[in-house]
Amino acid sequence: MRSIVILFVILIFCVNLSAQNVNSSNINDIQYSIKLIKFYIEKNEYDTALEYIDKTLEVSAQKDSLFIFKGFIYKDQEDWLKASECYAKAILYTQDEQLINEVLVDFEKAIMLVSPLQAIDIVSSAVTKALIPQKHTGFLYILASLYENNQLYSEANDVYNTIILEVDESEKYSLQIKIATNSIFQKEYNETLNILKPLIAENDSINNEKLLFLDYIANISLERYEKAKNSLLRLYLEYPNHPNRIEILSGLAEVFEWEQQYLMSWYMLNELYKISNEAQKFKLQNEIEQIKKRIYESNKLNDQFKYLKPVFEEDIHKQISDKE
Repeated sequence: MRSIVILFVILIFCVNLSAQNVNSSNINDIQYSIKLIKFYIEKNEYDTALEYIDKTLEVSAQKDSLFIFKGFIYKDQEDWLKASECYAKAILYTQDEQLINEVLVDFEKAIMLVSPLQAIDIVSSAVTKALIPQKHTGFLYILASLYENNQLYSEANDVYNTIILEVDESEKYSLQIKIATNSIFQKEYNETLNILKPLIAENDSINNEKLLFLDYIANISLERYEKAKNSLLRLYLEYPNHPNRIEILSGLAEVFEWEQQYLMSWYMLNELYKISNEAQKFKLQNEIEQIKKRIYESNKLNDQFKYLKPVFEEDIHKQISDKE
């Protein structure tokens, strides 16, 4: 009996040792295959590399790296659909947080070059399969961008409202700005103003210039000129380098004209003239002349511009002097 037990123990030991040798052999084979895959990719021998990748995928647990290799090959071949599918699988397989973020970037670049219906289908499928919050949120952001690129602003806002439930307070602020912007595109101006009001009240120095501009667009679209003017004046005084400076000056000129403050409108048009191109200047000259006529008519004065020349007249005089 004792000899049988000993034989049984020896047998188990041999089986375990054999299994360890097989596992070790498998690991070595996989590592060798990965080296071969890298070699063939570097040589641009993509068909051979893909053959080794597919064989290795059947036995390897490191599927994320292998799908990244496939994604790279298809990206280099400009097969954006297959590249997107591979990157999505790589993200779903990996547990590495840094790798998730890196591959999400590659995935987004590729998916944006896929036809809209296919792209939305791929990302939507990935969203349902992503159980880890980092992956789920990452795919949702890309889905929202896809909707925005295809002018599906309502769908994009639905996605952003879902993301808001999953992120911390610091991210919610920027998401609200995205929702407000999309609401502008949908012409849902009252909803936009409801979103903007608490955000503007926080007086955030980084985002306020964008928030005030959105507030101006919503109010002017609803013909709330006084409220539009409040935002425009803050933008004009507090943000002289605002990227939408031309629109701000033009908006102020329009609002002041509506209020029959023609001199202020004339002033804003002259400020606008200084930063306009030649085509815009030609159009502005006519607008400035029209405002001057309104000032004459409203005040019944002979010429209150006798000693006040608009900037375009000064430009013309300077050009004549330079020629002489």
